[in-house]
Amino acid sequence: MKVWAYLLAGLALGTAAVAEEDLGRYMINKETNGSWFIQPEKPKAKYIKAEVPGGMAFRIRADKGKNPWDVQASSPIAGAIHEGDVILLNYFARAVEPAEGGSSLTARIQLAGPPYSSVLETTAKISEEWKNYCAFRVASASIDEKKSSVSIHLATAKQVIELGPVLVFNFGKDYDKSKLAASCDG
Repeated sequence: MKVWAYLLAGLALGTAAVAEEDLGRYMINKETNGSWFIQPEKPKAKYIKAEVPGGMAFRIRADKGKNPWDVQASSPIAGAIHEGDVILLNYFARAVEPAEGGSSLTARIQLAGPPYSSVLETTAKISEEWKNYCAFRVASASIDEKKSSVSIHLATAKQVIELGPVLVFNFGKDYDKSKLAASCDG
């Protein structure tokens, strides 16, 4: 795993209670963190230098679609998720050209194929500055190894969004959620 992933994990979960733990052992997308796949490929997303951990991001132009997922970014997750596990999603984003009235994005941890059911869904208002977006939930279902992904729906409006690295953590069942509450929305 890249060193910056550990740094990002520390930034993402900066509370003292979590900072003392080996966060790398909880990551379930170690093999793919920072990797986004953009659909459709036209117009093609640009890979750009950015002031985020790892130094690179994707710039995606989107128009309002019939469905919010008509333009989406996805990132595969290798690890399994079990019902009752405390899972956390963390990603960097900014709205370079925000939608009229501001950009909001829905991010999901979901089955990577039909029926695309999610175990975590969160919507955030995206600022024009780079920001770390973070949410955690107790998983409502189980998803086998290599069967889930992070998906961010971009076709909610005409906008240009940049996405930096993405990290997914599975803290297991019985993890003290108060350790995460100071760092991100619950």
